[in-house]
This record gives sequence, C-alpha cells and structure tokens, in this order.
Amino acid sequence: MSCIQFLVCGMICGIFMFVFEKPSFSQLLLAWKPILYAGVLSCGVGYTLQIVGQKGMNPTVASLILSLESVTSVIAGFLILHQKLSSREILGCVLMFIAIILAQIPAGKKN
Repeated sequence: MSCIQFLVCGMICGIFMFVFEKPSFSQLLLAWKPILYAGVLSCGVGYTLQIVGQKGMNPTVASLILSLESVTSVIAGFLILHQKLSSREILGCVLMFIAIILAQIPAGKKN
C-alpha cells in the first residue's frame, strides 16, 4: 500500500510539474539525488513507518493522533521561526489538542 501511495503521488506531482513549471531534462538530471533522497525518505520510509505504527490501532484514535502533527508544526513555527499565530490558529490548535486528549480517555463499560 505504501508503494502504491508513493507511485501515485509521484505521478500526480509529475503531471502538475510539467503543467505549471517548465523543467528541462538536464535540470532534472542534476537534481536526481535530492529528489530521490526526499522521495524515498518522506514517502517510502515515512509512509511505511506510519502504516506500521497504525497497525492494530483504533482508527479514530490513530487519526486524531496523526492530526497532532499539524498542531506540532504550528507550535514549532511559533517557537522556532517566530511566526505570529492568529486567534483562529490558536483556537484550532487548542481544539485539536482537546480532541486528542478526549479520544485517549477510555470509554466507560456498559452494564
């Protein structure tokens, strides 16, 4: 499944590259190593480890935990890059964090 995701994303991005950009074949050959490195690590390794990590998990909890990635990136942008957060962004981070915490609370047993 991970390989299929990698190939589909590569094909779609390749199509849009030729539609919106004007790459030359020589430029693509010069950039083969960074393109391969980014593609293999982000898609091949990243998606594979994500799939392995989600194996056997509750799908709802897994999706909420993965949603925390966006919260982490916003906080890192604020702390490391000194980006300004709007009130809407802060509210979104707080809501996602609360949803993730609430999803971790075990449901009570029905009698």
